[in-house]
Amino acid sequence: MSKVIFLSCTKSKLDKPSPAKDLYSASPMFQKTLEYGKSLKPDKMFILSAKHHLVPMDKVLSPYDLTLKDMKSDEKEKWGETVLSQIKKVGLNPEKDNFIFLTGSEYMKPLTKSLKNIENPLNNKKFGECLKWLNSKIEAKINELKINIKNLINETIRKYYPKTIK
Repeated sequence: MSKVIFLSCTKSKLDKPSPAKDLYSASPMFQKTLEYGKSLKPDKMFILSAKHHLVPMDKVLSPYDLTLKDMKSDEKEKWGETVLSQIKKVGLNPEKDNFIFLTGSEYMKPLTKSLKNIENPLNNKKFGECLKWLNSKIEAKINELKINIKNLINETIRKYYPKTIK
C-alpha cells in the first residue's frame, strides 16, 4: 500500500515555464503544503492541476490561469475521471493506496467516490487556518528532528568517547 500526497495548484505562479514544484512556489500555501507533505515521507507526491490534472512534481509547465472553482459540475466530474485514469496509469491502486489531500475541497470532491482510503488533514479549514495548522505541524516536525539529532549526537559521543560523559 503506497502513501500518496496530493497538493493543489495555486493562482500564484512563476512567470516562466518551470518544474511544477517550482512553478507554484510563489504561493505561501503551496510552500507549506509541500514542506508538510514531504515530512510525511510519502511514496509518491503529485500536484492536482485544474489544467493539467495529475502532475508529477518535476514536470515542466507553463504558467496558466484556470481553477476548478470556475468549472461547471460536469467539467469537474470529467476532470476527476481524467485524474483517476492518470492515477491508475502511474501504477497507483484507488482501492488499496492511501491518498492524503493537502488541497482545497474543490480538488478533492471529484475524486472522493473513486478513492477508498482518503485523508484530509486540512479538513475544509479557511486559508489562514490552514497556514496556521501547517506551520504548527512543520514546527513540531522540526522540533522532533532536533531531539533526534541531539540524541544521535549523545549516543555517538557515549559510544566513541565514553570517558568524556559523566
